Amino acid sequence: MPITRSAFQRYRLIDEVISRYPRQYSKQRLFELCREQYGIRSLSSLEKDIQRLREDHDAPIAYDKRKNGYYYTDPQFRLLRLMLSPDDMEALDYAREVLTATQGASVAGELANALQKVRQSLDIIREVKTEGLTRRVVYVEEKILGGNRHYVPMLIRAVNQNRQIEFRYSKHDSPEPDPKLRTLHPILLREVGDSWYVIGYDENTGKERTFALDRMIGLELLPDQCAIPPAVLTSVSELFEHIYGITDSSGPVEEIVLSFTPLFGRYVKAKPIHQTQEVLSDTDTECVVRLRLAPNRDLLMHLRSYGENLKVLKPASLVQDMKESLAATLAGY
Repeated sequence: MPITRSAFQRYRLIDEVISRYPRQYSKQRLFELCREQYGIRSLSSLEKDIQRLREDHDAPIAYDKRKNGYYYTDPQFRLLRLMLSPDDMEALDYAREVLTATQGASVAGELANALQKVRQSLDIIREVKTEGLTRRVVYVEEKILGGNRHYVPMLIRAVNQNRQIEFRYSKHDSPEPDPKLRTLHPILLREVGDSWYVIGYDENTGKERTFALDRMIGLELLPDQCAIPPAVLTSVSELFEHIYGITDSSGPVEEIVLSFTPLFGRYVKAKPIHQTQEVLSDTDTECVVRLRLAPNRDLLMHLRSYGENLKVLKPASLVQDMKESLAATLAGY
């Protein structure tokens, strides 16, 4: 049965007092606190709240007559402990491990504290009856997340422990009925467009390789330690400074000059294409920006998304790639 916001606030206060100060708050003292903060008018109201907590939320509330105070018979109990599904818990652990790897232990620690608070409050918050809202006021885009995201914590552990990984891999462009088993020395992970990739050293080819997690099958951590040549480590560390997206580029870093219509120029200034972006000119007729990138397939696909609002000025090789790509598109109509 849904509860009101005011009842939720009282329940939260009662739970906090009993859990933090067991056997220290008498009925009268707890009533006075609830009256002061939430305006309850009688002891019977407090008694009803406590009875409701016992019956509806299985709160093991007891009263110590000798010490004249409420306490939980189960010290680990928290009224608002989460009613999470295994998927919910996996998602929270995933977030914590990713934060540990990407933002450092201090940020992950803050998340752990926040998650503890969430674990203590989410189930009753889900029951709270929102008062006064008659329509939805926030809309967010539903994202289609890349598959095998549960591999991310495993891969983070592999990198941190310097362990090799083993998996089968199915390519989009040449699917195999029985993908071969691969071994990789993982170096880092990268998230692009809600999909995850692992970049590592392939001992068979002697080069760095990139694999999408959504195409990996049967990922396993091996006991074998990684042996990555220093030159490969340096190359991978610098790889994404001048790459858009995830696909490798066989060419050098070049000066890419793009001309946008004034309207789309404002969009690109507000949300730059890449960290190397510079505005060369911004007039009533066009906005010209410069990037320093190694052209690749991901960049070409992104530039095409601007349609008639973009003209590639430099380099000549990228201009030609755009022409050929657009011509191939038109040939299909």
